Amino acid sequence: MKYTQKVLVTGEDFGPAVKKTIIKLDQVIDLIDMNNLKVIEEKNAVVDKLTGEEGIIRTEREIIDAYVSDEYGNKVNNASQYITIEMAISPHIGSPFIFHETTQLNNWCNPYRLHISGLDVDPDIDVEKEGKLCPQLDNWTMNSYLALDGTQYAYAQYRPSLDGNKHPLVIWLHGLGEGGIDPSIDLLANKVTALADAPFQKCMKGAYVLVPQCPTMWMDNGKGEYKSDTKDSIYTKSLFELINSYVKENRDIDMNRIYIGGCSNGGYMTMEMLLHFPHYFAAAFPICEAYHDEYITGDQIDMIKHIPLWFTYAKTDKVIDYTICTIPTVKRLLDAGASNVHVSVFDDVHDTTGLYKNEDGSAYTYNGHCSWIYWYNNECYEDELNAWEWLAQQGN
Repeated sequence: MKYTQKVLVTGEDFGPAVKKTIIKLDQVIDLIDMNNLKVIEEKNAVVDKLTGEEGIIRTEREIIDAYVSDEYGNKVNNASQYITIEMAISPHIGSPFIFHETTQLNNWCNPYRLHISGLDVDPDIDVEKEGKLCPQLDNWTMNSYLALDGTQYAYAQYRPSLDGNKHPLVIWLHGLGEGGIDPSIDLLANKVTALADAPFQKCMKGAYVLVPQCPTMWMDNGKGEYKSDTKDSIYTKSLFELINSYVKENRDIDMNRIYIGGCSNGGYMTMEMLLHFPHYFAAAFPICEAYHDEYITGDQIDMIKHIPLWFTYAKTDKVIDYTICTIPTVKRLLDAGASNVHVSVFDDVHDTTGLYKNEDGSAYTYNGHCSWIYWYNNECYEDELNAWEWLAQQGN
């Protein structure tokens, strides 16, 4: 009988990564020899980005360490039935996701296999379901909501401890590739799990977090295709219905502190929700938002100029043209008298952890569209003002 394995998936700045594989043996051991190990990753992936053609790729994974462990992949000093192989990850190595060019959606790789030389291990791993451990998802619960118009939303939620106090609600709206029926994709693709981690929760003094998942994409033209104009999403009314229902179900949510934000497609939807429900939200934080300013009327600017707003984008963004989205909208808001509008502008998007490098040794440079990385790492400022701290103060 073959040994079995589960992988440890972590959510990184660049998305999810398979960092460890935990192998269950049929006997206990107290030592493992790394010299005899080799790991080959096999998975479905896009093999031609120009055509979107998909196929199977095989990659040798660099082994960092191997050790006797517990069932969760933690090193132990005693004999155990489990061993763990720890592997190097990077923005280009180890992702269990595939982005389908035809649907414009991320999915879990299927198949996903790790072939372990020197050990008789079943290579097939169900990374979507029972084949993974992902501690960053442990604080989240998944649910669904059926709107009156028939739209079925999956969503993830984080709930703070019940302490008799009112708590803010933070709503995150995902980008283009995270639609579907599995909110764990939303949580890991852009490291949304940071919103449940101690630094953000401490800053917010305990916040609810709601992560709705669009069945397709927020900028759907009604046919499952990307809208060329950015007016009136088909999901606007049903999304608000979900949010409002969630608030009513959780009576310790502070109605004066409902915050909404998102990136790219979700940044567009953030603006869409403000334009349709300008008195519901206490603040918003659109990131690399895709709402074309030409579709916002003067009356709508007047309706939203009272809303505290924090925009974020990078100058190297080639996906969304901030010169026709964020920049003119901010100018019009300020010209209309908005007094609580802030912007974080970055020259580019690069690794700030020190872990990943370009070939010349400089910090790894991400696609300039990925400015949400700075937001999740609490690196968004306007002069000395910090975005997280600013958000926590709105509506108080």
